[in-house]
Amino acid sequence: MSLRCLALLAFASTATAFVATPMLSQRTHAVRSAPLAAPQMVVEPAGIDAATQMLALVLPIPALTPQKGLLMMFCNILIISTMSIQGKSLANGTPHDEMVESFGITWLLAGTSLGHIVGAGAILGCQAAGFL
Repeated sequence: MSLRCLALLAFASTATAFVATPMLSQRTHAVRSAPLAAPQMVVEPAGIDAATQMLALVLPIPALTPQKGLLMMFCNILIISTMSIQGKSLANGTPHDEMVESFGITWLLAGTSLGHIVGAGAILGCQAAGFL
């Protein structure tokens, strides 16, 4: 029962973060009873060509660099290959197939979750030290 309450509380807190308020034009500030016009599209869909769409996919994200991505991948692979669950690990010589059969997707999710935590710490530490 408490898990349902927690899920409902999480849903309610995220739902209250989104408030839809219509934007009023300059002339309707004085008269609030005037009906709002239908929203206008800024750019017509037919006016967007394939080159513009491809350009939108290449926009750089300043916080993400290839060095940070490689460090995160290294941390994830390191954690997945060295983690031990109930005495079984790839480092101890347990075959990969046996790990997948006995633990399945939970093994992979646990490894990547811990790997992302370790990776975020490694990125923050390398940034603070001036390596990245």
